[in-house]
Amino acid sequence: MVEKEKVINNINYIFKKYSGKEELENEINRLRSHILELELDVKTANVRYEKGAASEKKAIAAKQEAEENLKAAEVKLCTLEHELDKQKVEASGDLSFTHVDLFNKQRTEEFLLCISSVKYLTESLLTVCIAAGGRLDGIRDYENLLRLIDSETLALIEKVDSSTGFVLFHSPDHMVNELIIPPLPLKSSYWGTGNNFDITPVIELLNKDASICVLVAHAGESFVGLSLDREEFDSFQVIKSSVKAKHAKGGFSQRRFERLRDEDIAHHIDKVKFSLKDMLEEFEGTIDYLILAGDPQLAREIATDIPLDIEQVLSSSDIHIEKNNISDILNQILISRRYRF
Repeated sequence: MVEKEKVINNINYIFKKYSGKEELENEINRLRSHILELELDVKTANVRYEKGAASEKKAIAAKQEAEENLKAAEVKLCTLEHELDKQKVEASGDLSFTHVDLFNKQRTEEFLLCISSVKYLTESLLTVCIAAGGRLDGIRDYENLLRLIDSETLALIEKVDSSTGFVLFHSPDHMVNELIIPPLPLKSSYWGTGNNFDITPVIELLNKDASICVLVAHAGESFVGLSLDREEFDSFQVIKSSVKAKHAKGGFSQRRFERLRDEDIAHHIDKVKFSLKDMLEEFEGTIDYLILAGDPQLAREIATDIPLDIEQVLSSSDIHIEKNNISDILNQILISRRYRF
């Protein structure tokens, strides 16, 4: 009887020691040999079970154990094969998206309607939805999903940085290969195939009845605003403080200067925290999301001690506060990103 743990240990050993193509190929070949042995174990267990031996319980347990280990080995093998494919693709040159578009709500809806109009005779159009904080390799039936996506697309997906999740629309002939990142977090992960693409998750999110609080944090000038309908700000405030610029010289002078600058920033953080807390208390019970933009480290520091029932979302929008762009801050916060493969 083959020791089943050896298969899993061999697989884990790959990622700790090997990174080259040749080593991966050798390990995959060894893993395939182990799978053949496991399949033989499954057949042997089935024979024992069918003969109704006296140790029937042991036969059933052996059969289940062999089948579970075989399935685990097959999943790991599939993952390794895709890892090898990605290495082959990346070895041929750096991969990049052909273009990245920024869509407002209306443009996103128009784009999704165009995507949904694509229809195939076979159920081969793939929609993959990954929730905020989720990963592609954590989705159900991941091993089956890998068989439907080419290695180049997988490698590009891994380059996408999103705090709100994403939705992939993929056709086997690459006529459609698009990825959308919504401005607000997706709540569930799933994938499926059909005659057309499933745009429901993004459409429902775009039209969700939700209020948002926006924090744009910069040293010396920050912004807090609240919108109950995501159309315009119902309340906002620009908070300014005197913060010294960074010192260009070294020595004791720089250390003293930086200490004073840190004190200025700490004072600014306290002012913004007070304004944010005041706004949250004024609209208590009505806020669904707190969107953080600007300097992410500063924004997170300001947003500490925010009530847990308000979901925090880190925006990738590069927003700078100006007197004439207050009305545009909301538009920049609520954009969707569209990646073209």
